[in-house]
Amino acid sequence: MTTHDTPPTDGSAHRREVPVELQKLDDSVLVYSSEEGDVDTHEEVIETAQPDEKICHGESGDGETVDTDPYIEVVFKGERRGYYLNDTGVTLQAGQYVIVEAEKGIDLGLIGAIGGTAYMKSRLRMRPCKESPRNIVREANDSDIKVLLFHREQEHTAFQICLEKIEKLDLPMKLVDVEYQFDRNRITFYFTADGRVDFRQLVRELAAEYRTRIELRQIGPRDEAKRMGGFGVCGRELCCSSWLGMFEPISTDMARLQNLTINPFKLAGQCGRLKCCLSYEAQLYEELLKRFPPLEYRLQTARGDGKIEKIDIFQDAIFVHYAHDNTWERLTLDEVHALMNAPPPAKKVQPEQRKRKKSPS
Repeated sequence: MTTHDTPPTDGSAHRREVPVELQKLDDSVLVYSSEEGDVDTHEEVIETAQPDEKICHGESGDGETVDTDPYIEVVFKGERRGYYLNDTGVTLQAGQYVIVEAEKGIDLGLIGAIGGTAYMKSRLRMRPCKESPRNIVREANDSDIKVLLFHREQEHTAFQICLEKIEKLDLPMKLVDVEYQFDRNRITFYFTADGRVDFRQLVRELAAEYRTRIELRQIGPRDEAKRMGGFGVCGRELCCSSWLGMFEPISTDMARLQNLTINPFKLAGQCGRLKCCLSYEAQLYEELLKRFPPLEYRLQTARGDGKIEKIDIFQDAIFVHYAHDNTWERLTLDEVHALMNAPPPAKKVQPEQRKRKKSPS
C-alpha cells in the first residue's frame, strides 16, 4: 500500500485529480483511518507475483506435499473472511467461534472451513507472496460471545451517531455498516460515495467520540450488497454474500453470447450492477458456439435464400428465416454443415446464350 497526502479541508489549494483506475470501486480501494488524531489516506494496489519471486506461503520449492491441516478460514461480520494457522494444538471444527490475531490486537470470528478447503481458499483470495496467515489465539468461550453480542448492539448506536455527523457535515456519502474489532482497538465504518471526498473532519470527530482507532472504508456497490446480504430473483441467497470469493468483470457481451435480451432491469442484481451469474456459463457458451455458423449467415436451401437468425446450442438446432415469404425453417447442425459444404448450384444457360455459342464468330 502506498501512502499519499490528503487534500486540505479548506479547499484553498488545488486538489489533485484522482486517477481513473482508482474511481472504479468494485472492491475496497480507499481507506481513511485515524490514529492519535492523524488521518492517513491509503490506496490499495494489487500486485501480481512474478515467477522468479520468493516462494509464497504454503508452497514448497522442492515439490513436497503441503501440510494443509493447520489452515483455518474465519468468517467475520459482513462476510469478511480471513485465513489463519492453528498452532494451538486444539482440534477445531467448522461452526466454532475463535479468537484470532488482528492487525493491532485480537478479533473474534466463526470458523467457515478447515484443512484443505481453507488452504485452497487462502491461495485464491490472499495476495500471493504479500500476505501470510496470522495465527489462531484460542477458542472463544461464553464470556467472549457475550462481548461479541454487546458489540453488535453498540454498532447500531455507532451507526446512528456517524449518520448524524455525516448529515451535519453535509458529506456526499452513504453509510453502509459499522464493525467493531473484538478488543475495540478499531471501529470500521463502511460507506459508498461517487468519488473521493475529504473525510478528515468526520474521522476526527469519531475519534474524539470513541477514543480509539477509526477507519472509514470506501466500498463499491457490489461490496455493499455482499455485506448487507439478501436474495436474488432466483430465490436463492446472493452469491456474493454466500459463497462467491472474488468479483470478476461482467459485461453485456456475456449476455449477448447467451442470447439474452439486453434489458438493464433484468440483467442487474441487487447491487445495481450486472449479475455475477452471467459469467458462470459464458465460457461454455463460447466453446459450444464455435461449432455453429455465426448469426446473420446466409444459406441457400431448397426453399431459397435464407438467413440464420437463431441458434439453440442445447438441441443443435438452427432456425433459418426466409425474407421472401417471411417463413422459418428449423434445421439441425449437421444439415447446415452439409449445406455449407455443398458445391454451389450450376448456373442455368439460357437458350439465347446457347445459340450464340453455336453461331460462327
